[in-house]
Formats: sequence, C-alpha cells, structure tokens
Amino acid sequence: MKNIIKGCKQLDRKSQRAMVNHLSPYLYVICRRYTEQHEDAQDLLQESFIAIFNNIEKCKANEIAGFKAWCRRIAINKALEKKRKRGLILETLSVVSIATLPVVQSQLNVTDILKLLERLPENQRIVFNLAVLDGFAHREIAEMLNIQESSSRTFLTRARQKLQKLMTVNVKKKSIKN
Repeated sequence: MKNIIKGCKQLDRKSQRAMVNHLSPYLYVICRRYTEQHEDAQDLLQESFIAIFNNIEKCKANEIAGFKAWCRRIAINKALEKKRKRGLILETLSVVSIATLPVVQSQLNVTDILKLLERLPENQRIVFNLAVLDGFAHREIAEMLNIQESSSRTFLTRARQKLQKLMTVNVKKKSIKN
C-alpha cells in the first residue's frame, strides 16, 4: 500500500486505480451511513476520492492505518459538507441525560442494523454515526455540525433510545417468524 500511496503522489494512474480498488469498499460503507440512497453514496465516494487525490501531498500519515483514517475523515467531511449545502439544519435542543444503549442479544444481522439506522431522523443518524461508529467526541461533533455540545448529546441520546425501540420490535418480529 505504501507504494500505491507513493505512486498516487506522483499522479500515477495505475496507483490511483489500485487505491480506488483497495479503499472503495471501506469508504463506501462510511459514505452509505451518511446518505439515504445508494446512488448518493456512490457520488459521495467519488467526491471523496477526488479530494483524496487532490490533497494526498498534505497527508502526513506514515503508516497505512493512519492513511486510511485520513481518507475516512475526508469522506466524513465530504458527507457533512454535502448535508450543509442541502440545507440540513440541526436545531439546538435542551440538555437531557445521556442514556446508554442497552445491550440487546438479538438475531439482528448487520444489514438489519443498517436498515434501522436509516430509519432514524437525519440529525440523530448523523450524530450517532459520528459519535458511536466514527468515534468523535461531542465537542468535535458540535464544531463539525455547528451546533452546541449539548445538542450533540441530545441527538445521540434520542438516537440510542429510538434504535433500542426499533431493535426490540425487530427482534420480536424475527422471533415470531422462527
């Protein structure tokens, strides 16, 4: 992979194609979490790669994991930029206590869980993705989305509560089928 990165910095087309082939599945999953449609995720993935190739000289990562994290951050930023351009408004909410998502021993698979995430309101889904799946702190999320830290916590709490309800309903449905 280091040779591919080096080739991309030298604008080598074969290296760029190899990078796209290597990182596309990883980055597509990230893009898909922030979009409603497969086509939107593909567009976002393409925009992410354009940004990666245009800025690859700026990447200071010395190891592959660091480079992947840098690419992930670009994809997330592109997704949030697209949301802002579309006029996504994350209204400020009052502070509520943070409830943890109880562990559900279920028969749900990854596809089921991703479908449940799609059912969350957009503001909750974005904050859930950033906090739980991408590991950002509430302070960072607040800066990225231009909201208050307390709003980030509120959106996450509500997302967890709604996901818990949705998971419980889906587990019951699956149990009835079996």
